[in-house]
Amino acid sequence: MKHPSDITPIRKQATDALRRARKLPVGPHRNDLRQLAFGLRWLEKQRLDAAVREHATALQAMQDPQN
Repeated sequence: MKHPSDITPIRKQATDALRRARKLPVGPHRNDLRQLAFGLRWLEKQRLDAAVREHATALQAMQDPQN
């Protein structure tokens, strides 16, 4: 399990939005908060995927100095 200080700000915002959504009755306001949370999680995943690709590219460049 991650230590609370390891949680990114985007993940924390998504978690807070989902907690607030759970307190609301079913309806458009609840759906808006849920969509916000899922969008924030998607953004974080895209950021992490980009970081992994960048790291892999850097490793490949170090191993193949001809390029």
